[in-house]
Amino acid sequence: MSSVVRILSSATLAGLLLFALPGYAGVLTLNNGDRVYGNLVVVERDQVVWQSENFGEIRVDKSKVLSLDTDVDLKIAGREGPCALAGHRREQWELYCEEGEGWVMDFPAIDRAEPYVNFVGDPVVFHGNVNAGGVFESGNREREDLDVNVNLDVRSGDFHHLINALYQSDNGPEVESLEKYLLAYNLRWIFSEKWFAAANTAAEREEARNLDLGTTYGLGLGYLFFDTDKSALSLQGGVSSLQEQFIDPTLSEDQDERYAAARTALNYRYKFDLGPEIYFDHELLQSVNNGDDYQTNAKLGVRTPLVKGILMEIAYHWLYDNTPSLESEKEDTKLTVGVGYQW
Repeated sequence: MSSVVRILSSATLAGLLLFALPGYAGVLTLNNGDRVYGNLVVVERDQVVWQSENFGEIRVDKSKVLSLDTDVDLKIAGREGPCALAGHRREQWELYCEEGEGWVMDFPAIDRAEPYVNFVGDPVVFHGNVNAGGVFESGNREREDLDVNVNLDVRSGDFHHLINALYQSDNGPEVESLEKYLLAYNLRWIFSEKWFAAANTAAEREEARNLDLGTTYGLGLGYLFFDTDKSALSLQGGVSSLQEQFIDPTLSEDQDERYAAARTALNYRYKFDLGPEIYFDHELLQSVNNGDDYQTNAKLGVRTPLVKGILMEIAYHWLYDNTPSLESEKEDTKLTVGVGYQW
């Protein structure tokens, strides 16, 4: 009798221990056939973070994931309510959200997905870089050029805040103390899987273009083709309101001080496996009142890591203003080389 009691007691204890263990609500299947049981922590741009049953928290590249199964509701970037994952096979997810409709989306294109119960207070992701470069000469030739550029990318849930600050100074025997200041802020709201609403504003002073203060306010709509740590491509269009105050008004009598313009913008970047990253940014502003009044600018650059966090950047700047101030050229070009920090 005592043996039976001991057996029943041991079985009861084993059952209690079993129920006390954490429950695992999913399985991650890799391309090589391995199955990792556990819970989803988060799907990021390039990786899946998984709380495994035997190995703790692990990170797996998206390219190595064959399928992912979980029975918890998910928060998908661009969707406000919870979504259920009905199936995942290689590069596609089949999802059903609170609206009751199902749809299929590309797994590599998912910017962020996490269990809905963990989505509290819109987690903040912070990226950015700062770089400085210039030319300083004395003796037979006197020259002082300085370029400082700061870029911030702050992401809170479905809202992306892009901030850019720029300072340039040119000083030499042919050019004396010409400065440029720029502060720009762009807001993106990802309201669908790839579509976003955009708002942009900027304040600028550029002495070389006779611009005392230029302000821009714009609204638009954009499409995000892809956005990962490795590469990103977006295209947007909209309308902007521009106001310009000139240092010498007599040189800009034929220019409109306030006008509306159609705006298009293209942003692209790609990071090679060995480390270097190329990027290309382009913007076009076309006055809706005067067909001859337009300006466009582009920036093509390469960032190469030197040591962790430290990088070298080479960039080519191009600006074309079809109706410049008198005594100013329509086209400006500049090549900069600098060293910066990226996080």
